[in-house]
Amino acid sequence: MLQQNPQWIAWVLFIAAFIESFAIIGIFVPGVVLIAIASGMAASAEIHIIQVLIITFLGSCIADISSYAIGRKLSRKIDRVWPFISHPDWLLKGKEFFKSYGILGVFIGRFIGPIRPVMPITAGSMRMNAKHFIGIDLLSGMIWAPLYTFPAYFAGKIVSENISNLPLISGLLLVAILVIVILTKYYKK
Repeated sequence: MLQQNPQWIAWVLFIAAFIESFAIIGIFVPGVVLIAIASGMAASAEIHIIQVLIITFLGSCIADISSYAIGRKLSRKIDRVWPFISHPDWLLKGKEFFKSYGILGVFIGRFIGPIRPVMPITAGSMRMNAKHFIGIDLLSGMIWAPLYTFPAYFAGKIVSENISNLPLISGLLLVAILVIVILTKYYKK
């Protein structure tokens, strides 16, 4: 059904990238699995890889910039807001990472699972210059989007083009998805 409605796949991809990157949701929901599934479906629905990259990039950057704005707005009150009031260590780790690496930390943080959803809100709460944050976020997003979409997209392409080998390819995809899920769970801890 989704293959007949590629716009739905595009929305799923956008929402998955947003969920993976947004401050509060990204901590609890592993959007990386949703991104992988949606990327594979996009390939089989003949959505061009450039469109997939743009959609994923926009979803993640909008989430990051929104998280930054929330952190900036809450600033010194951020530690009294859920979920940080219940888990102050999350914000503390984000602040320590930011203090240790500064602007580079915002760039690096995008690629480290447990830090990714916390770094933008932390940068905002610590009053990082908005132009610097947005510049670093956009740059890192251009690297992040292909890293998260290419593997599943090209796997989806292979499956859709080699449907006769579906049992073998399905098994390999299942193993790849399980590895991604296990790594995501491991790095979220």
